[in-house]
Amino acid sequence: MRARRSVPKLFYLSMAVFVAFFILSIILFFRSISAPVDRISQAVQVFEVRQGETIGEIGANLHSKNLIRSPLAFKLAVKKLGLDYKIQAGTYNLTPSMSAESIALSLTRGISDLKITFPEGYRLEQMAHTASSVLGIPEEDFLAAAKGHEFELFPDTYFLPRGTTADKLVSQMSANFHRLVGPLNLTKEDVILASLVERETRGDEEKPIVAGILKKRLSAGWPLQLDATVQYALGSAEEWWPNTTLLDRKYPSPYNTYLVSGLPPSPICSPGLASLKAVLAPQDSPFWFYLHDSNGQIHYAKTSSDHEQNIVEFIR
Repeated sequence: MRARRSVPKLFYLSMAVFVAFFILSIILFFRSISAPVDRISQAVQVFEVRQGETIGEIGANLHSKNLIRSPLAFKLAVKKLGLDYKIQAGTYNLTPSMSAESIALSLTRGISDLKITFPEGYRLEQMAHTASSVLGIPEEDFLAAAKGHEFELFPDTYFLPRGTTADKLVSQMSANFHRLVGPLNLTKEDVILASLVERETRGDEEKPIVAGILKKRLSAGWPLQLDATVQYALGSAEEWWPNTTLLDRKYPSPYNTYLVSGLPPSPICSPGLASLKAVLAPQDSPFWFYLHDSNGQIHYAKTSSDHEQNIVEFIR
């Protein structure tokens, strides 16, 4: 009888051990997936939470950037800390040494930086407008700060704190230029030519060929005859890069390469890295002329008569 009575006690004891083991396993599992991806790394990553993103989407993005071990870890951390409705849109500086819980807490502190993007091919006035719209910097302040730095305003995406001044913005853009472009040892003339290549091409694959054509024209003493320079000369706040006519090519301006030989006095836009590299490594070709059709496809020509034929076939 005593042996029979001990069976329930043994059963309950076994169940208690099993439950305790199960709970311990869950705790250890949660700790393992919540642990930092790399406890040592202090490499800062700029992480953006967009307006309207769900907890699941944020967790997936954190995982894709190798900032957490699992999207589930972020979901569990948010639930545990009661942060379901406290995550805020903004940009954050995160490191792989942060746990899922510390990352979740960090994302409740609001916008730390503002994201501003200057596309390749923007002219100074367009940059000034963007700086005003995103950072609240008066356009005239940006233009004043940029004076003398026209050759080193690198087009890129920047994350800057609220209250950034025009001088600090220009300083960061200049520093970025020297970091990325400095090793290329470009001259001011190279940057001006790269700005022409930037506006005259539609894709990176065209840039070395067009750079080669423009260099050949300069070496031969030809006027460059580029519509992009006429657009720059005619540009206004209403339309910074207007369509041009044959009559516009007679517009008097030191930037109009139909009237003035050689390069313009300064860049007509901020060229990207591909255009800058194309100027340093232009591609030799038998071509002297080119145009783009209405679909953006480029057509090259060896002679002026071939170019005229392309105009008739693809433009008129």
